[in-house]
Amino acid sequence: MANEKYALLDTDFISKMHLIRKDDQNKLIDKIMVMPNYTFYCHEQISVELLRHNTVGPLEWFKGKVKSKLIYLYNDEMILDELTAIYGDLALAMYVDMLKTACDAYKDRYFEENFTEMSKINALYVGRTEFLEKLTLDCETIGAGKNLGELKSYVLLQALNMKFGQRVYVFCSDDKNARNGIVAMGGANCISVLSSFVRLQKEIHFSREDAEPYIKSYMSCCLGKNQTTFRIQDTSKEKRICKVPCEQVFDEIFAGKIDEMRTGNLKYI
Repeated sequence: MANEKYALLDTDFISKMHLIRKDDQNKLIDKIMVMPNYTFYCHEQISVELLRHNTVGPLEWFKGKVKSKLIYLYNDEMILDELTAIYGDLALAMYVDMLKTACDAYKDRYFEENFTEMSKINALYVGRTEFLEKLTLDCETIGAGKNLGELKSYVLLQALNMKFGQRVYVFCSDDKNARNGIVAMGGANCISVLSSFVRLQKEIHFSREDAEPYIKSYMSCCLGKNQTTFRIQDTSKEKRICKVPCEQVFDEIFAGKIDEMRTGNLKYI
């Protein structure tokens, strides 16, 4: 299909979008899932991190979408299968390069300091089974709270870019550093929780009336964190960032005055 779009979902996006809802049967994440021509992917590490978040709702939602094949779940071995189809015997070396690229986008020297087994390995002279064992050992050593889900998603992002030969969308964290890291790797458009309102308006003609209960839900989440403004890029030559009251931002999104950026940030048109 000529206008097919390929998209990754990350842990933070799923958790937050599951909380933004009209009622228990109408969650904002489900609006994302019915956008036409999108195929959704996740790394299996996302399910591990949803479990660690101790939020039953998003995890059960996620498992249901995977079971119904609305989300395609990849693990590291499946990524190696994709790379082998393209690069043959160089697949393991390519995975190491992609993992290092993902780590560099996240934090300088993260790869060398945390993936110690992968740093030592010669991927041209090791078997696939041993390779996966050492990768698993590194991941277990890194443990929880070290953004492993994001890093594995970054690797999958690169594999999908290679497989499909086009830019992949990443529905991701509101953390601007995480989104900037994705964009820095090239070949991706980030969509944040906030910019998803713009995306839904474009893709399913999401009206202000349709959006109103979800906006109220989102605003409630923001107020719970004492957040009263969003950061929007203005139209000046300097591209200044303005702090705009949350409700005003939603008014201007649905008035057609605000558009999304590749980083998942918003800008005035």
